Amino acid sequence: MTLSETTIKLLDFIKQNPNPTILDSDLLAHTYQNLIDTLIEHNHLYYIESSPIISDYEYDQLFSYLKNIEEIAPHLITSNSPTQSLIGQISEGFAKADHRTPLLSLENSYNAQDLTNRDTRIKKILEKADQNCSFFYRLEPKFDGISCEIIYQNWLLTQAITRGDGKTWEDITINAKTIKSLPKKLTQPINIRLRGEIMMPKSQLSALNLSREALGLNSFANTRNAASWSIKLLDSAEVEKRSLICFIYDILESDTNQTIKEIWLPTFDLPEKFQHFDNIQSVIDTCLNPELKDFLDEQDFDFDGLVIKITDKNLPNGKDQTSIRTLLGATEHHPRRAIAYKFPAQQIAAKISSIDFQVGRTWILTPVANLEPVNLSGVTISRVSLHNFDFIKEKWILNWDFVRIQRSGEVIPYVLSAIPSRRNGTESEIFPPKLCPSCQTPIISQDIHYYCKNPDCPAQLKEKLLYFVSRDALDIAGFGDSIIQLLMEQNLLNSFADFYTLTKVENQILLRKLPSFWDKKISELISQIELSKTKPLRRLLNAIGIPNIGKKTAQDLSTYLAQKKVTNLTSLINELKNTEQLWAIYGIWDKVATDISAFFSSPKILDLLYKLENFWLNFSAVEDQKSNTEQNQNSLSFSITGTFPLSRTEIANQLIAQGYQFDENPIQTTSFMLIGEKAGSKVDKAQKYNIKTYNNREEIVKTFNIKLPEPQNKKTPTPIQWGLF
Repeated sequence: MTLSETTIKLLDFIKQNPNPTILDSDLLAHTYQNLIDTLIEHNHLYYIESSPIISDYEYDQLFSYLKNIEEIAPHLITSNSPTQSLIGQISEGFAKADHRTPLLSLENSYNAQDLTNRDTRIKKILEKADQNCSFFYRLEPKFDGISCEIIYQNWLLTQAITRGDGKTWEDITINAKTIKSLPKKLTQPINIRLRGEIMMPKSQLSALNLSREALGLNSFANTRNAASWSIKLLDSAEVEKRSLICFIYDILESDTNQTIKEIWLPTFDLPEKFQHFDNIQSVIDTCLNPELKDFLDEQDFDFDGLVIKITDKNLPNGKDQTSIRTLLGATEHHPRRAIAYKFPAQQIAAKISSIDFQVGRTWILTPVANLEPVNLSGVTISRVSLHNFDFIKEKWILNWDFVRIQRSGEVIPYVLSAIPSRRNGTESEIFPPKLCPSCQTPIISQDIHYYCKNPDCPAQLKEKLLYFVSRDALDIAGFGDSIIQLLMEQNLLNSFADFYTLTKVENQILLRKLPSFWDKKISELISQIELSKTKPLRRLLNAIGIPNIGKKTAQDLSTYLAQKKVTNLTSLINELKNTEQLWAIYGIWDKVATDISAFFSSPKILDLLYKLENFWLNFSAVEDQKSNTEQNQNSLSFSITGTFPLSRTEIANQLIAQGYQFDENPIQTTSFMLIGEKAGSKVDKAQKYNIKTYNNREEIVKTFNIKLPEPQNKKTPTPIQWGLF
């Protein structure tokens, strides 16, 4: 995944306009909304997808600019702003859980001046609050893993919750219990709430990536992504194989004054000489000490910085930090008693071997540099985006240049600059192609971009199809780059509508003849296609490639159509062709309205939409609001055990589409369980937790309105084949 055009534009805008006070009111409001939408998107990629595409530094630039706007224009502040709370959502398959003590994130610092200024502010707060308050600084490693709350009640590990929005998130208890370093029972009967970090050792990541590569799967870029993916697996037996580690670093609540070490909980401390300091200059000197960085690099875990904590000097070993916590307090986003010093982003020089031009779904050609492979932050880098020709000119990049690349932890590689001192005279200027590299259509230029305007360009079509099935669009799982390419080559996939023809029997026969298309895979793909028909209209509007339309505008259009009580495709088209009415929708500018109208006036687009309608896509679902029944279902969760005529994934998808939540393993809050043949120990848990069970086929079909084939047995086709049914 590459950086979105909006993210790139915002980062460039901030660079050119560091002081938002000079912006006029309209531009300020527009920039503010773009920042919120962009930050929410990157929060989702970081916390949910475990696949961030910008560095912490770039994220903090966006976040800081947002805060600056809110300071000068507080009337713009909205409840969904990332400054008001952490943004996120519950991953499918996990129960919802609440944090009694909010788990806040840390404010980040990247230089000594930040730390010095903060030291001055902290001293003023403490002096004003308590003249006798005395403190020291404590340095701790900043783990690059998954933050969580760990709860022990009367000796026993009873719950583990991911951080989420700091107040509510995912209950991962059953997976956390597979972590060997985390004791299931303490040495004494105490009640305690802790904060920790779930991590994957670097050595385990190497082994995991080797096994994934052998299966033709993508490697994980770093240990954090791998840990996040692993701890959210629905099969706890698979989680156990990942050899995850959990380090405890903070006590949230406790009925004892004992420290983390005294309770015999797993922690990780820096060497003694790097731990405690009386003044900020000593802290700064230690943060910049290469010996400390070398020590952390030698460990089998990834650290992306240091945590600087303020601890009450009058309390032994910092056992009870209540006074400091109370005096300093916290914002909605972060505590004031601690800050993260982030290590500078890693950089390396790499030589450009050639330049490719990729054609995107929006017709834009993006220059991409092929590099002589280099290793950066444990990842081999061989390609890097050059974004556009303004970027190439600004960085003064030539063919066969050496360029300086930056990658900070999880971020995709970014070109900082060319390195003129390493030129030998063979370099040459980079020119845009005259013809599209995919379809050989003449290229046209506009503003900073170059376009292929051929609507039948194969490269464009592929990108459009990939976006149609992406998580931001209709979220049809299973269709990756290689599969879509293969289906296009076999003439099975030439438009959005063709996804739905794959369910036909004759096309399923063709699929079985293709490499890697076994029956189970085909069944799962068809299940996902069927599930997409239930998705709300906003997703479809975002998926079909309307120019200048993203998730936010698609939602606005969907809401508008709901207000107009549009219930069929013909009415939808008529409404979206009317530019005057579109102009009245908040946030839709004249050009955008014109683009929407032109899109829904195109004969080719209309033909495609009517084809989609023929495959029963949910055009009438113009409201994104759930019915009362669905809202009630959202509070219900289910589990499945045993075997059925359909796979458990297919059954689960049908229920999830109705609004139910899936618990892979039953817990006390699980509402009901479906029981099939050869059921295992989950049935015992259902009895233990008093979970309602369904083991009769007819009752399941009738109660939950799911498609469940009749059981078949070649010898004796009787209902007894359903086991407990």
